[in-house]
Amino acid sequence: MATVVVFGVLLALGPWVRHPTPDFITETERNLEVELELGEEHLGELGIYGRSFSGACSFHRPSGTPGETQMRGAASVSYGAEEWNLVHILTVVEPGTHKLVCSNDETEFGVASMHVVETASTRQMLWGLTWVGLPLLGLIATVTLGVLTLLRDRREKAAVAAGR
Repeated sequence: MATVVVFGVLLALGPWVRHPTPDFITETERNLEVELELGEEHLGELGIYGRSFSGACSFHRPSGTPGETQMRGAASVSYGAEEWNLVHILTVVEPGTHKLVCSNDETEFGVASMHVVETASTRQMLWGLTWVGLPLLGLIATVTLGVLTLLRDRREKAAVAAGR
């Protein structure tokens, strides 16, 4: 019975885990235009997240030169209950004040670390193992209890037969 309940709960939740909302370092807004004061701890990659994949973004370093942005393609993974999608990846190579402009009247944008994206595959793998493992553990427990009950019943019947 426990196996059926656990399997039913997992089936209702589905095989895909919901990923957490990115930890935004900017306000989220339409036609995002911000100056980011980025320190040494932000060197590397930052993500631009949007509610849709449409819109264009430009990124300028403190020196005034255009910064490097990448697109990773339309990911099927959404983050948070509001379904944020990774739109662009900013490569931050120097600390200082960076300027970011994203334009689209139809969707909101925000900037956050890439942590939620980098851990998404691990989170999905663990959920998949849980999705398979819990019913398997329930099945093993059910079979074990069934075998133990069968052995106990046989032992009781043998004791009753020997007592006659």
